[in-house]
Amino acid sequence: MSILGKIGINVRDSLTGVLRGTGEVTGVTIESVRDATVTALRSARSIGGEVGHLAQDAIVGALGAVGTITGEAGSLIRDSVIGVIQGTGQVATATTTMLHDVVVGAIRGSSDAGAELGTAAQHAVEGALRGGASVGLAAEESVVQVTRGAIEGTREIGGAFTTAAQGTVSGVIVAVAATGGDVLTAARDTARQLISSAANTGEDLGQVAVSAVRGSIEAARNVGVDAEQAASAVATGAIEAAYDVSDAAGDAVRNAATGTIQGVRVVARGGSDREQAGS
Repeated sequence: MSILGKIGINVRDSLTGVLRGTGEVTGVTIESVRDATVTALRSARSIGGEVGHLAQDAIVGALGAVGTITGEAGSLIRDSVIGVIQGTGQVATATTTMLHDVVVGAIRGSSDAGAELGTAAQHAVEGALRGGASVGLAAEESVVQVTRGAIEGTREIGGAFTTAAQGTVSGVIVAVAATGGDVLTAARDTARQLISSAANTGEDLGQVAVSAVRGSIEAARNVGVDAEQAASAVATGAIEAAYDVSDAAGDAVRNAATGTIQGVRVVARGGSDREQAGS
């Protein structure tokens, strides 16, 4: 179990009361989490620069209130994240760094509650981007921060990077499509961040890239985005980031992440400076 601070305990206890009153997990809504977060934060003596850590504590507490998450894991995580972000935004200044902290907390908290990593990453990221948009945070920087949060949260719980990569890309595409943003740019930026981070920890970059492409295909199909374009944007971002590591890494990712994946033709442009100069 995650160790909760005062904010997390207050949010958990408040939502536990809601659950006892309704007798259903559906009693935990965006509004109920938002209200519990506002009350808990206002009870704090000082918020100051700690807003991200306090929001992180709040999301862990919110997810801890429901015990073992069952079939509603995805929507519960997403809505809890949105509620915490909106509640924090009512009491303090919301920042994209706060989104990072909330995603870390959501993955940590959902693990405590028994949710599978892919579901946790996908819906934590989706909720953070939706919540960030609702409080006026810039989409481009938000995408970078929530991706970093998903990576850090995955490392904290010892989860598989490939599983997190697939869920993260899926969550970004769903959220950005829902908020009217540039889905292809967001997908490409997410892939770049994932590969850059994977390279620092010795992950198999080809496998991470393929998982990211698969996540983009599934999400694109669900939200009506062109799956070939989404997958190609992810592959391109992954290849670009891999060539920043080395030519060998770039070649490996290009070979793994292009071609036909899940019935979708994936075409990408990206390579070393030498390749681009000669193309």
